[in-house]
Amino acid sequence: MNLLSTINWKEILLPGAVIGILGSFFALVLALVARQFAVPHNEKIDEIADVLPGLNCGGCSFPNCLMYAENVYKHSNISLTSCKPGGDAAAHELAHLLGRKAEKEEKIVAKVLCRGGNMRAVNEFTYSGMQLCRAAHLVKGGPKACKQGCLEFGDCFSACRFNSIEMGESGLPIIDRSNCIACGACVKACPRGLIKLLPEKSRIFVECMNTDKGAVTTKICEVGCIGCRLCEKECPFDAIHVINNVAIIDHKKCTNCGKCVSVCPRNIILQLPQLIKKQEK
Repeated sequence: MNLLSTINWKEILLPGAVIGILGSFFALVLALVARQFAVPHNEKIDEIADVLPGLNCGGCSFPNCLMYAENVYKHSNISLTSCKPGGDAAAHELAHLLGRKAEKEEKIVAKVLCRGGNMRAVNEFTYSGMQLCRAAHLVKGGPKACKQGCLEFGDCFSACRFNSIEMGESGLPIIDRSNCIACGACVKACPRGLIKLLPEKSRIFVECMNTDKGAVTTKICEVGCIGCRLCEKECPFDAIHVINNVAIIDHKKCTNCGKCVSVCPRNIILQLPQLIKKQEK
C-alpha cells in the first residue's frame, strides 16, 4: 500500500491552517492596538536631548538623558539646571529651546566627611567578608569602632563613572573637585552617608560625622570631633554648631574666614587649600 495514501491530510493541514488564521488575526489586532495607542514622535524632545551630553548619569534624578528631556519639555517646574555635566551651557540651550528663562545654579561637588583612615581609627574586629562597604556595614555595623566612619572598601570609587575618585593610602576616598559633576552616584553608594553634595565655593569642612560623646571618640579615632564647641564660640557668623556631639557647618552662612579652623583641637576642621595638603595620598 502506498504510504502517502494512508496519511490523513485533513488532520495535518487543518490545525496548521487554524493556527495560521489565528496568528494573522492576532497580528492584525496588535497592529490596530499599536496604531490606536501610539505616542506621536516629538521632534522637540529630540532637539532637547541633543543638547544634553548623553552620559545617562542619573544626576538629574531621571534614569537617562532622554527621560529628562521628555520631562523638562512637559513640565515647566523641572529645573533647566538639573543636568550637572551640561552645566550652564546646556541650561541656556534648554532655555532657548523651551522659551523659558535661563536659571543660574550654584555649582556643587561631592565631599567625603571623614578623616579616620586606617592609621587613625580603631577596628573592633577583623572583617573577612565581601570587600564591599555595603556588605561590611551589615556585619555589626562594620569593623570600625566608629560606626559613622568610612569603611574604606571603595564602593564610592566603583560607583563613580567619571574618574573623580581615587582611594588614598589611608584607605579613604579622595574626590577630584575639578572633575566631579555632582551626579550623586557616590552619595548613593556610601552606606554611612559620609559623602555630601556641597557648594563648590565652600572651602571649610568638618571632616567628621561621628556622634559619640567626646570621651568615646578620643578612644576610637585620633581625628574625631569631640563636640568641644570651641568652633561654635569662635564663629562670628553663626555658621557652625555642635549638633548631636558633632560640629556641623551651615554653608549658606559660612564665609570661609577660617576662624573655626584655627581653634579646633582635633584638626578636623580643614580649609582648602589646607585640606588638599593634609589629605593622605
